[in-house]
This record gives sequence, structure tokens and C-alpha cells, in this order.
Amino acid sequence: MMMSRLKEATRPRHEAVEARLGLMRLTSTLEGYARSLRLFYGLHRAAEKGFSRVSGWDAVGIDPAERRKTPLLEADLARLGMVPAQVAGLPECPILPPIDGLPSALGMMYVLEGSTLGGRHITRAVEANLGLRPGDGCSYFASYGDRVGAMWRAFGAAVDAYAADDEAVRDAVERSADATFAAVDGWFTAPPAGPSRA
Repeated sequence: MMMSRLKEATRPRHEAVEARLGLMRLTSTLEGYARSLRLFYGLHRAAEKGFSRVSGWDAVGIDPAERRKTPLLEADLARLGMVPAQVAGLPECPILPPIDGLPSALGMMYVLEGSTLGGRHITRAVEANLGLRPGDGCSYFASYGDRVGAMWRAFGAAVDAYAADDEAVRDAVERSADATFAAVDGWFTAPPAGPSRA
């Protein structure tokens, strides 16, 4: 199954990203939380632009518009004091791997959708440490709310079905997922200079 293969193949990079981000670093101060939201916004905006240029989503059974995170991030950043012009001026992640078709798009989406699972724990920590809740400054990490599990299972089933009979497709999905984890790590390690305060 493709999802199991992706989990094993990307485990080292995935664990490195989780260790670098760290739950407490994301949620212990409002400044750190705001910085993380700005970086996630730059990451998702770049990815979602790439997804919008890919055709064939209907055949896979995935609707990228339903899975967009930038509106949630925009709402959170606004709650933290950023005006739309400031949000629009945030830098986009320039180091994501290229999206040249469905396999590479699915590999990247695997990384981004997988982060919604951990978002449930972060949401609780943000509320406890910073007093922000879903719909009031913590919409991004809450993402799909109580539909997180169902959305992840639907994504996994679609990826497994799409990649079931083509090794070249499976290789391309895996390469994209691994490269996306590497890009996320690099983006959070040394993002470009941009607005420094939300």
C-alpha cells in the first residue's frame, strides 16, 4: 500500500521536522506561535498554487480546494493583528519540490495533510498556553475539526488506489514526499527575511 510505503520511506525526515518544530516551541509564546503561522502560510500558499495548476484531481477523488489551509491561516494571522496587505506580503516558500503532475502533487499533499493529525495536539496546547481556540486564532491547527481522521483516511484511500498498479507513479509520489519534508525542514530552519511581527 502506498501510504504505508510513504510512512516508512519518509520516517527519518518526518522525525527530523517534528523534532525541529517542537510542540513547545510552537505554542509556548505568542511571538513563536505567530512566527510559525507566518511560515506555514508561506509554505501552504506556495503548495496550493502548485496544486491549482495540476489537472486530474477528480479522477483521483481528491478536491484540493476542500483541503486549502491558507484561508485558515489568514484568519489566524488577522486575529493576531496582521492586516491583509501584510499577509499578502509574506514570503512564500521557494524551496518546495516542483509539482509537475499528480504524483508529485500527491507526494507533497501527503506531507501537508499528515500534519493535520498532529494539529489536534497543538490545538490543545495553544488553547492551554495562549488562550486561542478554533475560530479565534487557532483555526489552522484545528483544520478539519472532528473530521481530521475521516479526511486523512479518504486521502489515504485515494492515494493507495491511484498508485496501486504503477511503480513509476509510486516512485514519483515517494520522491516528492521525501523532498517536501526536506523543504519544510529547510524553510523552518532558515526562512527568508520578511515581516517579523504579527
